[in-house]
Amino acid sequence: MDLPPPTALAAPLRWKDYLYAAITVGAVAGIGAPLLGAFDLANIAMLFPLAVMFSAVRFGRGPAVLAAFLSVALFDFFFVHPHFTLAVSDLQYLLTFAVLLAVALTTAALATRLGRERDDAEARERESRQLYEIAQALSAAVNAEQIGALRARSMAALGPDTPASLRETYATLFSTAIEREHYLAEAERNRIEIEAERMRSALLATLSHDLRTPLTALAGLAEALPLAGPPLPPAQAELADAIRAEALRTHVLARDLLDLARLQSGAVTLRREWLPLEEVVGAAMQARSSLLNTHRIAIDLPDTLPLIDVDPVLMERVLCNLLENAAHHTPPAGRIDIAASADAGMLSLSVSDDGPGLPAAGSPPSGTGLGLAIVRAIVGAHGGRVEIDSPPGGGARVTLRLPLSTPPQPPDSEA
Repeated sequence: MDLPPPTALAAPLRWKDYLYAAITVGAVAGIGAPLLGAFDLANIAMLFPLAVMFSAVRFGRGPAVLAAFLSVALFDFFFVHPHFTLAVSDLQYLLTFAVLLAVALTTAALATRLGRERDDAEARERESRQLYEIAQALSAAVNAEQIGALRARSMAALGPDTPASLRETYATLFSTAIEREHYLAEAERNRIEIEAERMRSALLATLSHDLRTPLTALAGLAEALPLAGPPLPPAQAELADAIRAEALRTHVLARDLLDLARLQSGAVTLRREWLPLEEVVGAAMQARSSLLNTHRIAIDLPDTLPLIDVDPVLMERVLCNLLENAAHHTPPAGRIDIAASADAGMLSLSVSDDGPGLPAAGSPPSGTGLGLAIVRAIVGAHGGRVEIDSPPGGGARVTLRLPLSTPPQPPDSEA
């Protein structure tokens, strides 16, 4: 869109304006000359303020002042006795001249102010129209490049006499447009990220759901194969066991994928309960006892730990995943430590091992995979966070930070 040039200050008055003002006064004198015998002299004198007013409105203050003084001079020269001279035979005409000059100057001042207000109103109207057209052009701009090009064209059209207020308004318009474009782009990026995450979660859920049934069937067939007929040779029996183990492991992987998709999509509702931490730890250790029976377990849970408000099933899943990971990375007879503490409204629960430790500072050990992702999702749903580091003695340590709240008080027992 082509924009009109911004409003500039009025151009300086030209000498022709003064000439036109003088001609206007002369024309009034010419009109009044034939009326000299038919009208009173005071009535003829009232024609000259009209010329002054016209000069003020049309040509400005300077020409109007010239017209005022020229009106007095011509009135004296052509209409006051003795004619065709500036001499005055009756002193009372001096008062007439003074009143005529005062009226003419007052008329010039008022007409000049009226003309200036008219010009200001027209200038404001032009500025408003220009700003409206720029706002329309900015509303059609779809990116920062178009806004920048429009800004460059508009600012280049500003002349040196452009009012500072108009420059500031231009700057505000373009700054607002750039900020709007930034937030729109940010909202679009967020929308794309949310949509991509939703599609990823849906894909994971579909994939894991479709895999669970054939994997379960495959594990059952591998388990039933030795029972279907004569005993299998050792090599075939070992192969059947390997198929069953891999099918079960892949089944667990598909389950973890489905659980992770549900957690990240927000489809899982927390069923919180107030319970002691040792109850959750005990349930997780019992569920993974087959993995932990070859390791040395050290538990440090102070008796002063407060009750925690968590979903017991999901929090047990968290501890089961951490214990599985520790057992997987710790050699037989290795040590696994479970410790907890409460401080400043936060509960810290750590599971550490004396395995090979982290491959790099701040990086999770290899093989944690979906288990650690599920832990992060569940702890995040509880308003907590997960930290991974290496303890001073080596190995790896995963620490859960959960916010504590005040448990409900039991009703007072009646005496």
